[in-house]
Amino acid sequence: MSKNSGKKKVLFVCIGNMIRSQMAEGFARNGGSAFVDAYSAGVRHTGVVSEEAVHVMREKGIDIHRHHSKGLDEVPLEEMDYIVNMSGVSNDSIFPASVGARLITWKIGDPLGGSMAQFRTVRDEIGANVDELLRRIWRESSGKKEE
Repeated sequence: MSKNSGKKKVLFVCIGNMIRSQMAEGFARNGGSAFVDAYSAGVRHTGVVSEEAVHVMREKGIDIHRHHSKGLDEVPLEEMDYIVNMSGVSNDSIFPASVGARLITWKIGDPLGGSMAQFRTVRDEIGANVDELLRRIWRESSGKKEE
């Protein structure tokens, strides 16, 4: 586990840190706060969180309206245990070779400019992926075998 808190540190990355990675951070904080410290960042952060993302997350009882858009230079990359890349940009071109985190790639479409139905579809896909990741981290950190 991460040295300081005893929790695993997970970073979710997308292009602008305004929709997908913000949703993932919200789900991870909501479902894994006892054993995970969740972060999010963007390859080219926009400085804003999408109102549509805030709205569809609120529908699930998760409030991300206080989140803010960050760049990769604003998060402690070297401290991460897991980095989930949803940006569509290759891991090699984003992260230095010295990053010791386990790199995971999720292919999830960007709903930017889409309908609320598209935002909900992406939200639900991210939620399912985060749930599976949290189960995996819990099993690995508790020494349990795959079921």
